[in-house]
Amino acid sequence: MGRRPALVALAVLLIGCPAAGVAQAGTVTGATFYVNDAAAGCSDTGPGSAAEPFCQIQPAADAATPGATVRIAGTGKSYAPVTIRSTGTADAPITFSATAIGDSSTVTVAGPRSATGITFDGARYVDVAGVRTTAAAASALVVEDSQHITYRAASARGNIADAATAVIAIDGASSDISLTRLKVYRGSGPTAVSSATGARDITLAGDTFDVGGVSAVGTTGIDFAGDTFRTVCGAISLTGGSSGSVENTVALPYGTTGCSTGTADLTVDATSAPQVTADYNAFNPPSTGTDYDWAGTAYATAEAFRAGTGQGGHDLDQTDLAIPADGLPAEHSPLIDSADSDAPGELSTDVDGRPRGDDPLVADTGTGHDDRGATEFQDPFTVSGLRVGYGYVGVPTTAVATLSNPWSDSLDGLTYTFDFADGTTVTSTTGSATHTYSQATSSTGIQASVVVNRADGTRVGVADYWERVDPVPDLTPSIGCGTGPSLPDAAGCTYDTGFDPYPITSDRITFGDGSAALSVTASSDAVRHTYKAPGTYTVAQTVTDSDGRTATATSPVTVGAAFVAAGPTRLLDTRNGTGAPKRAVGAGGVVRLKILGVGGVPASGVTAVTLNVTDTGATASSYVSVYPDGIARPSASNLNFLAGQTNPNLVTVRVGADGYVDLYNAHGTVNLVADVEGYYTTKTGAAAEQDMSGLAVVTPTRVLDTRSGIGAHKGAVGPRSTTTITLPKYTRGGATQGAVLNVTVTGGTSSGYITVACDGPTPPTTSTLNYRAGQTASNLATPCAYSGTLHIYNSAGHVNLIADLQGVYTNDLVNMGGDPDAPAGGPFVATAPARFLDTRTGLGASAKPLGANGTLTVKLTKVPAGATAVLVNLTGVAPTTGTHLTAYGDGTLPTVSNDNLTAGQTRPVLAVVPVGADGSIRIHNAFGSVDVVADLEGYYG
Repeated sequence: MGRRPALVALAVLLIGCPAAGVAQAGTVTGATFYVNDAAAGCSDTGPGSAAEPFCQIQPAADAATPGATVRIAGTGKSYAPVTIRSTGTADAPITFSATAIGDSSTVTVAGPRSATGITFDGARYVDVAGVRTTAAAASALVVEDSQHITYRAASARGNIADAATAVIAIDGASSDISLTRLKVYRGSGPTAVSSATGARDITLAGDTFDVGGVSAVGTTGIDFAGDTFRTVCGAISLTGGSSGSVENTVALPYGTTGCSTGTADLTVDATSAPQVTADYNAFNPPSTGTDYDWAGTAYATAEAFRAGTGQGGHDLDQTDLAIPADGLPAEHSPLIDSADSDAPGELSTDVDGRPRGDDPLVADTGTGHDDRGATEFQDPFTVSGLRVGYGYVGVPTTAVATLSNPWSDSLDGLTYTFDFADGTTVTSTTGSATHTYSQATSSTGIQASVVVNRADGTRVGVADYWERVDPVPDLTPSIGCGTGPSLPDAAGCTYDTGFDPYPITSDRITFGDGSAALSVTASSDAVRHTYKAPGTYTVAQTVTDSDGRTATATSPVTVGAAFVAAGPTRLLDTRNGTGAPKRAVGAGGVVRLKILGVGGVPASGVTAVTLNVTDTGATASSYVSVYPDGIARPSASNLNFLAGQTNPNLVTVRVGADGYVDLYNAHGTVNLVADVEGYYTTKTGAAAEQDMSGLAVVTPTRVLDTRSGIGAHKGAVGPRSTTTITLPKYTRGGATQGAVLNVTVTGGTSSGYITVACDGPTPPTTSTLNYRAGQTASNLATPCAYSGTLHIYNSAGHVNLIADLQGVYTNDLVNMGGDPDAPAGGPFVATAPARFLDTRTGLGASAKPLGANGTLTVKLTKVPAGATAVLVNLTGVAPTTGTHLTAYGDGTLPTVSNDNLTAGQTRPVLAVVPVGADGSIRIHNAFGSVDVVADLEGYYG
């Protein structure tokens, strides 16, 4: 701290004693009077005691004698104007003090519109501290014929229209007036403080002035020290032979209008200039003003002022200033530590009562550590925050204070008092504390706080945090698993332990296939596991915490094979010896057909194959079963036919361990034809990864009907024509690999065949569906659809075409666009053909035909939960009239068909059927009555 000059002895005495009448040795202690207009027993005729205070200040002022103290309570209301004529002595001054300094209820004296708030009239040796004064149309504070008056640590406000009336007015008969640590505001006009000719020894120190400045005329010994002006019309004017000093003062513009051009922040006329000293100031006037007007000469800069007058040797130029609009210095401002600590009237505290002190980040350029202006830049040490861990009953939580200490790297000597707001306080020297709450709080929580103190006991900061304390939540781990087309036999699982206030001591994942459990350490992550066999498994995550609690989360996952579109390529034709001897298959005969390494099918890694199988030239009614080589023949059938007919049906069958499948004929003789349409694999090496796809089941949708013009021109297609189908709804860039279509022909003018393929109009060498004139026949097709389009070739005659989309093979890992219900592509699990429905025998439903507009709901007991669709060989047996069967999952009956039948016909068709939310499928019959048979060939995850 810098040295302080001696002011007038009384001023020093009074400033040092804000609320007591004790001065130098030998001072006589006077009475103490109390003022409180909010007290129930207050009386202006009473004794003014603590028990029976005065209601207003005036009777206390009238009763005060030398050495008396008047204590005025802050009540939130305004006291009536007061005229102080009290006379103290140098040894026994009279003190008026607010008892609520720093509290929200302040002491205010307010004058009516034309009245002054506080008037000193003939007063002597009076100190007033912390009492605000306001006025509307008159001066807020008037000093008349008074000596040795101190008015400090308060504010004076006046919204005065008369430019000649000051907020604080001192007449020429007054002397030894000290106005310190004041906040003076004037609504408009040039003058905040005026001093008339004859006034002597006036000190204005540590004050702030908004709008108005100070005008002294013929005043002897007026000293300015450490003041801040924000004005529109100049800060200080000393004229008429005034004398004194202006030091450590900051002036900056409040606005740019309201004064004549050229008004200076500091004006000293020629009669005053020889008796005034000015130094260590910082003037930054409005754009219409100038810095100095000295002895009639204007100086626009401090440098020009020094050169012209010899004054202002340490004044700052405008180019040096970095003063915020509020006048408060910021770190590294040239205002910091650059003042004259020995200036006449300089105070040891700033306008807010805070000490002047050294900023270690700024070099001292003054005579001490004082800052220029009314506000001292303080140590920016702050407690910037308080972090408290989640509050749970019975679980230790830690509170951490966050500090900012730019002036020092050391936090030595600090103590932290943490208040956890439940009656528990913890003192720490480390900046953190741990506490365990014993009961829950309300939804609004409680306010924990920290107070930080230095070693000398001074508080340097406080912060708080609203803390909610809840019961310990349940332990809730979660796990979710899925597969991707490129690794269909591997489960990718994401897991999360969930929130647990206790540390996790064990986190293990089992994959449901008997493999060793996997211990994981991250609270959330992803893991992958490859299965040796296709199927549906339950993955479980079991978590244990330090409190001994255990919880398990599970997720089903289906792994299997991905589909690769291939062909159509003919693998078997007993008519010409392709894939088997050139002869019809006899009754009970079996054709052993090689699959692996033939017709584009890889030699290994293939689990199942999709074949379009056709019977032709049968000598008797019969059926054909297709099944893996090496196992017992199942009771299920894939083709049912009459003598002399040609009937196709799509078959997906598991490949035997030796790479073969078997085709069994029950009766008579028949030639068999088989074209490969695709295969299922778990090996990325068996096909390009981008060609591997999973089935995304969609809501069955009619995409082509030439009878009504859906998807193509209305009208039967001609011979040797190609019809193109576009699937925009289910196509996402290059993700679509193939489509699953139930294709129907009807009303043909001659016998022929159609082929569904991804090729263009070139006539194919294979067939998808053979038909006779006038026949309605259906078959499932799985052509590739890389670009979202496919083609149907018709061989002969005119025929109407119908196509119903049942699914899409995609290598996309996310839901396909266009259908919010369409899942991502899932893997296929081939099963041994197994019959699960036969209305002739009562298997899976009542032993009776399905009637017209009737629907069977069939529970899939052999399919695990989580399957999205099943692959079913659906057979209609001997309907009483022409009809069609529609298989679907649940919800509204779709306007599509799977199996189209004439009266008395028995015909199978392969169908991809979504599994309903209840684990069932539904089969609807349109007309007449019909027996229904269904054989399971596999399911999709």
